[in-house]
Amino acid sequence: MAWTTTYGTRRSLLGAALGLAAGLGLSLPAAAADEPIKVRIGYQSLYAAGGEIAETLRHTNILELNGIEAEFRTFTFGGPLAEAAVAGDIDNVFAADAPVLRAMARLPGSKVLQFTHDARFGILVRPDFEGGLADLRGKTLSAPFGTTTFPRAMKAIIAAGVEKPFQDMTLVNQDVAEQTSAIQGKLVDGVTTWDPTLERLIQQKLAKPIWMAPRGENMGMQGFTGKWLEKYGEAGAVRFLKAWIMATWWTSNNIDQAHEWFGKTSRLPPDILKIASDFDRHLAKPIADIKTVDLTLTDSDIASTQGVMDFLLANKLLNAKIDAKSYFDMGPARKAQAEIAAGDFPDLAKIKVVTP
Repeated sequence: MAWTTTYGTRRSLLGAALGLAAGLGLSLPAAAADEPIKVRIGYQSLYAAGGEIAETLRHTNILELNGIEAEFRTFTFGGPLAEAAVAGDIDNVFAADAPVLRAMARLPGSKVLQFTHDARFGILVRPDFEGGLADLRGKTLSAPFGTTTFPRAMKAIIAAGVEKPFQDMTLVNQDVAEQTSAIQGKLVDGVTTWDPTLERLIQQKLAKPIWMAPRGENMGMQGFTGKWLEKYGEAGAVRFLKAWIMATWWTSNNIDQAHEWFGKTSRLPPDILKIASDFDRHLAKPIADIKTVDLTLTDSDIASTQGVMDFLLANKLLNAKIDAKSYFDMGPARKAQAEIAAGDFPDLAKIKVVTP
């Protein structure tokens, strides 16, 4: 597969290099050949609005324009997705910080490379529940333990006065896909969850919010396995990140189409998904200039992640301390953004839908 004309100069240089090598009787490594990068991408069927960007990559030719071939797999939440990466079934870990860091720590050479989206989450209770967070003492709360919403929600409950939630509450480790039936059947008093499940429960009046995390409290991020990075290096990472930037731009300008695609995957109506995209810094309105898309995570973001991992360790939900900062590398994202700013990316006019 040839790269698009955007990469014509590089292809010419590569051709010259190959010709020189042949003339000298030399050979270049296979990695230097103009071959597409291959990646097996996992994303969550119930993780808006990052899911919309993944759907754009799946249904358009953006990856192809960047010289990338991809396979896609969906998971209900970050825990199983991370386990798939550890098992070698996918090349990325796309989730919130806790499942991403848990996986990175088990995958030598792996790195978190990017911000993906702002994720809205909160604590919902049954409609007949009276009181606030402090009144969860003695109650039953559903939460997928492997997610970041769980420790962040626990910290909010502790701050509200329930100092020992692991002793004073009944906590149920439950897949996000099971939460709707659990609260509808009154098997639990509340859930900590995220969009689109959060908005679905509210709209269907199955639950009401008693606490909503502020914007920036939780965000999606994406890491890649050490094996994938070893094979494709920084150049491969930069190409993927440029594709993600292009997909973010396209999604923001075609949000209804992206909602339609993700609605089929999540089996939820687009109006429920819209709440999540309105919450996101990039998708809340059409992006006029692709150069404004920023995938970097700040030192403050990383410090917040460290706080989550330390909380898990203190409550014996981790076996060993994880130094979060050591797993983050914003170099490729900065390089991708610099190349975008310099105009070094495929022609946006060539983006097209390739699958319905």
